[in-house]
Amino acid sequence: MVFEITVMDKLPDFSAENAPIFLIVIILGLVLLEWGILVFNKQSKKNTEGWINIASAALTFAPVFALQKLFFLALMFWLYNYRLLNLGTEWYVWVAAYVVYDFGFWLIHFISHRVRFFWCLHSIHHSAKEMKLSVAFRGSFFDFILVPHNIIWMPLLGFNPVMVILIDAIGKIYGVMEHINESWVPTKRWKWFEYLFVSPSLHRVHHSVNHLYLDRNYGETLSIWDRIFGTMQPLDEREVPEYGIMKEIDTDNLITVQTDEFRSLWSDIKSTNKLMDKIKYALYPPGWNHVDGGVLADELRNTASLKLLNSTNS
Repeated sequence: MVFEITVMDKLPDFSAENAPIFLIVIILGLVLLEWGILVFNKQSKKNTEGWINIASAALTFAPVFALQKLFFLALMFWLYNYRLLNLGTEWYVWVAAYVVYDFGFWLIHFISHRVRFFWCLHSIHHSAKEMKLSVAFRGSFFDFILVPHNIIWMPLLGFNPVMVILIDAIGKIYGVMEHINESWVPTKRWKWFEYLFVSPSLHRVHHSVNHLYLDRNYGETLSIWDRIFGTMQPLDEREVPEYGIMKEIDTDNLITVQTDEFRSLWSDIKSTNKLMDKIKYALYPPGWNHVDGGVLADELRNTASLKLLNSTNS
């Protein structure tokens, strides 16, 4: 297959196929450095969970890398041949590309929390009960179904595929650093920073099971999307984040971590004879049921917010 990229659109000599390898080397180095120091200083409470993070990473990246070589890169270059705009590679195009990339991440992340089938994939990442860099690797074998969609369509808009791959690498490195352990970067608000960017504090709120923090802070790099769409929740000093998911599972068991939410979904689908209810279980938010509608994250969060407000005023 020959890809038509004009001379003016060419970037400095760089192989897009090598970007994932370059990314993994950097991220693994950061993860191992933090993990080693935490273990040496006896600051890690769940070492087994760390190994599950790495094992989950292997399951996540194997199909992604295979499809990257066989399909995703080819699709991106093919789409670039039919781009709607000739954007070039000037500095402001890089900035625009990153903004588009980051919004795509926010949207995919939002869907991952609001559609139960996709939550079955994403909940694996959230199941960790201790924050450290390796948690960023904790994903599902089937993440490739949803995750790549924040980048593979960008070339159709006119963004050079190599540019997109490089931006994706930068965004992922930033995303890994948001999971840094509290012993390195304490949990506190970075008010000046959080007006524009996602801080470790904001992302710890996102990983929290505290009702006040449920389904908030979907951004990877920029916090502006959560402000625009009303999903922003800064850290409240009175509410210390507790990590994990709403149900109790064995986070040290790889099979349980990878399959528990899928088994729960299947059990719920079998609990009703109505086809429409079966579809709703897959497509409605986690917490919905066909009996009484269930209790969704929005209701739990609003109740917790009101309770905190009343305790403050009393």
